[in-house]
Amino acid sequence: MMNSVFRIKLLQKTKEAILDTLFPISCISCGKPDKWLCGACSNKITLKSEQVCPYCEKMITPDGYACFDCKKKYSLDGLLAASSYQDKIISKAVHLYKYRFAEDLSSALGDILLKSIQNSELPLPDMIIPVPLHKRRLRWRGFNQSDLLAKYISERITPGFPIASENNLLERSRFTHPQMEIKNHTIRKRNLENAFKISKDKLELINNKRILLVDDVATTGATIFECAKTLKKSGANEVFAVVVARQGWK
Repeated sequence: MMNSVFRIKLLQKTKEAILDTLFPISCISCGKPDKWLCGACSNKITLKSEQVCPYCEKMITPDGYACFDCKKKYSLDGLLAASSYQDKIISKAVHLYKYRFAEDLSSALGDILLKSIQNSELPLPDMIIPVPLHKRRLRWRGFNQSDLLAKYISERITPGFPIASENNLLERSRFTHPQMEIKNHTIRKRNLENAFKISKDKLELINNKRILLVDDVATTGATIFECAKTLKKSGANEVFAVVVARQGWK
């Protein structure tokens, strides 16, 4: 077991060294060294002032709540998109974070999420849950980008009184193809059906709780919708979600 852990850590350090050599850290916007996103460029990012229903995407709603008609049919109570994926800094930051393993971007992106939550009137959650990765993809990437964001928010959302970030309640029970690689809406939906679960011995922990789901970016929202459906079926009272951006939203 120890040898296995050692090998994983060694591979991770080797990967980081290679990435640092091939892609030296500098601000993705202005080129200033040592940080992926410097404070000045981070402050240039505009937070969304208007949100829409996460399902129909037609109704403008406070803080991204589901509209009246959609709320009756679906599980997610609301989705707050902090910024626009059309913002070049945001799109580049998310891409580096997710696909170039720029783990250090979690602080900058976490701060964007935190500001958006603090500017909203979303109710404080009882717990924060990251959208989980399958163990196979987690081994390949080395970290769950959503988990790092959830922990960042957890430690700062109520200074001095952290809200628990639970990364072992919601599980991705089967390996799925990345949603971004699937263009057909029906196949996208089928790809995630029954992909998440909560162990029976953990159901009591979420029963009647208000939960904040955290992810880096949403495309159609299918992953978050499926997570919310699983949580509601397992006894959660309310489920809200927050993402850095949602592709397709301006």
